[in-house]
Amino acid sequence: MRTRAFRTPRRFALAGLLSTGLLSAPVLLGLAGSVAFYLRPMATFRALSRAGLRLSGASERTAEVHGLPVRYFEASPKSSPAGGEAIVLLHGLNDSAETWARVMPALARDRRVLAPDLAGFGRVPVPREGMRLSALVRYLAGFLDAVGVERAVLVGNSLGGAVAIRYAVENPGRVSRLFLLDSAGLLTEAPPELEPETREEARELVGMTFGPEVTAPRFVLDGLIRWGRNPAHRAYIHSDEPTDVGEDLSRIEAPTTIIWGEQDRLIPPDHGAEMHAAIPNSELILLPGVAHVPQAQAPREVLRIVAERLAPDGTRA
Repeated sequence: MRTRAFRTPRRFALAGLLSTGLLSAPVLLGLAGSVAFYLRPMATFRALSRAGLRLSGASERTAEVHGLPVRYFEASPKSSPAGGEAIVLLHGLNDSAETWARVMPALARDRRVLAPDLAGFGRVPVPREGMRLSALVRYLAGFLDAVGVERAVLVGNSLGGAVAIRYAVENPGRVSRLFLLDSAGLLTEAPPELEPETREEARELVGMTFGPEVTAPRFVLDGLIRWGRNPAHRAYIHSDEPTDVGEDLSRIEAPTTIIWGEQDRLIPPDHGAEMHAAIPNSELILLPGVAHVPQAQAPREVLRIVAERLAPDGTRA
């Protein structure tokens, strides 16, 4: 097992807010005067990321999974077969597939890449089993069957990391490698900041998730308060099934790369160290100047790390 640190330039702006990606300061300045952005900033972030994914060549599709329509993006090189192995990107709590907009196009140059909405989030309805980890894992398994993925490289951020861990343990022959980005799974209770009721609480959530240097205007903070009131989000937070994968870690068979932002205060880096100590054949890479959503805040570093480990002669854990 190895631990590395990569020096990362500080890239904090609202571009990464709620891990939607694909936004830059000039774009945000242009959006600031728009009524849509003012009234629905979270939805506007996602809409722009969705447009960027489509422009990059990704297709937006729906797969029927246990009676639930699961929305996902798919991209691949022209020579890539429809089935077999694929990279599967799993987003975090109350997020959506758009969070991968800054890394998905580059990953798809060499491999088939899929980014689904987890059950109950994004554009997928709440599953009949309710919002709980076991349901999310079940629908991920059904999704991979529905789209013909026999083996997967799973890349999970936050809650998506916990889903990836549990799936990998339950289906060891179908996971070739794990990448865990600031993964959930060791917190016994959800941080109260995930349900902000005031602008001050929303401001605290921004700092915990994106770093102390990030500031957000009041209308964005108001959008975060509305985001925290999403019924599916609250149902998951208050589920009677904890998001606890602690006992699963030693059972992971796939080589695992753990990537963690050193400024993450939502799920602190010591959780990454604990996972690294428990997962066989794992490595831990710390990203200075990055917080909870590396795929949005440090996409080049994430892409470099993934590419190196997926190359035929690449670095192995």
